[in-house]
Amino acid sequence: MKVNEAKLNKSLGFTIVELLTVMGVIAILIGLLAPALSLVKDYSKEIQQKAQFHSIEVGLGMYKTEFGSYPPSKDNLETYVVTIPPPPLLEDSGAYGGANKLAEAMVGLDMLGFHPASAFRADNQNARDEADPGDPFQNLQLFQVYHAGEDDPKLSQGFGETAKENVDNRKGPYIDLENANAFKMEDVYSDLTPDDTSYNGFVVDSLVLCDVYTDKRPHSAKKTGAPILYYKARVQYTYQDCNWDDTDPEDIGIENDIYYYPDNQNLLELGMPSDQTIPHQVSDDTEIENWLDFENMIRNTQVTTVNRPYCSDSYILISAGKDGMYGTADDIFNFDKE
Repeated sequence: MKVNEAKLNKSLGFTIVELLTVMGVIAILIGLLAPALSLVKDYSKEIQQKAQFHSIEVGLGMYKTEFGSYPPSKDNLETYVVTIPPPPLLEDSGAYGGANKLAEAMVGLDMLGFHPASAFRADNQNARDEADPGDPFQNLQLFQVYHAGEDDPKLSQGFGETAKENVDNRKGPYIDLENANAFKMEDVYSDLTPDDTSYNGFVVDSLVLCDVYTDKRPHSAKKTGAPILYYKARVQYTYQDCNWDDTDPEDIGIENDIYYYPDNQNLLELGMPSDQTIPHQVSDDTEIENWLDFENMIRNTQVTTVNRPYCSDSYILISAGKDGMYGTADDIFNFDKE
């Protein structure tokens, strides 16, 4: 018996309706799976970020064991409080806040380790009294702390160390360099030039540890994340926002806070690494609302009797998260807010 060839071909094919139905089902499945895959990717990045925080926490623990306390975080050019200026010889040459001091403490300014003689200055210098120990400001001389290169002319400005001795005296690095994600300021904020006033006083060679999220700008030379903000707890104080007076808009009560809001403010005022024209939500100390945003970011809501922050006896680490902006919902901390 002969089979009708036309009928056979027709039975082996798909109608237009069937094809559209299959394509519609596939489109629906893709629509359902894409958000799920995106969530999985975001969760994976969050886990990776917390793993980086854990590495930093281990490093900070080793630093504290070595030196008795955590690294400082106050910015050397902090201008939010009127204080007696130091002698001109001791003035730093650039902004140097919590994010910078964290990086130096963990890996050193040249990534060969932290030098115990460091004064945590942007200009890589410290001061010593050359002649009169009884007058600490009369005969101070600055010297370079990090001078590892054998041919470095700064070597003569040291304090009796050869290049080898300088390296031998280092401590750390306290975190694995391959995972430190340490970059110079000029690499993170690559749209700025060294003489750009938007650098807000920073020395371009200053280091920061960046989070695991990358800057996807096509013209970016290095795929860095945003700097990790570091705040050291001022354990001599008991509260956060302890002097707040809501009847006085000028009183923002930060002087006696456990965590000092301006520690990273000069860096925050640089804007987002991906676009310096976009300010962070917590980047302007003149706007009291932004300061309160910072308070809300770190306040431990489980403590209801007093206003206390998380990690009130140690330090806080903050990643800007996927969007690269501090003060938004996807920020990641070294504590669990849930």
